Amino acid sequence: MIPYINIHTHHLSQNESVFLYNNRFGFDKDIYLEKYFSVGIHPWDVHVINDDKMHEFKKLIQHQNCLAIGESGLDKVCKSDFRQQKYYFTEQLKLAVDSQKPLLIHCVKAFDDLFGICKMYIQKTPLIIHGFNKNDELAKQLINKGFYLSVSDEFLRKTKLGKTLVEKIFLETDDKKHLEIKDVYDLSSEKLLIDKELLKEKIYTNFATLFKVK
Repeated sequence: MIPYINIHTHHLSQNESVFLYNNRFGFDKDIYLEKYFSVGIHPWDVHVINDDKMHEFKKLIQHQNCLAIGESGLDKVCKSDFRQQKYYFTEQLKLAVDSQKPLLIHCVKAFDDLFGICKMYIQKTPLIIHGFNKNDELAKQLINKGFYLSVSDEFLRKTKLGKTLVEKIFLETDDKKHLEIKDVYDLSSEKLLIDKELLKEKIYTNFATLFKVK
């Protein structure tokens, strides 16, 4: 039976899904290592990172349960120094390429900067825009440039792209504690005009290939 895949959540799941728990390095007091996880330096937290922290971070991404780096990225709304954001985002892009792990990206009002920085890395390792909730035009632009999109219920309710998205999407619940990944799949099947079992199969195949899971 093909499981539901939730590639970005801040809550531990008790259901039958396969989930990727997000650790926010430098912010979370405890790092979850028990099952699949991602770990990243969030743009909001770049001010707490130093050489010792980076050494610790590099060790964490070598853990057997670490499937991805992130969330990392750029955010022009937060108070963090934008030069520091770009520096640590670039460092994590390099680590993603070196470790051959996908990078989960947080981007707020900085897509032009993102395109410029990612240009030399996009063909080297999977880059996934997490929590994508912008318009269809930007979604198409990102897909055409080689990015994957990870979306949830808010984007799915408004998109009109249909099957155009199927090859390049993942699904997530993010920080929504009471949202079940099954419900996101149900909505996705309806909005993307695809049978749910076929959608599960496609997303699982992408997940197994990109995240190197057997």
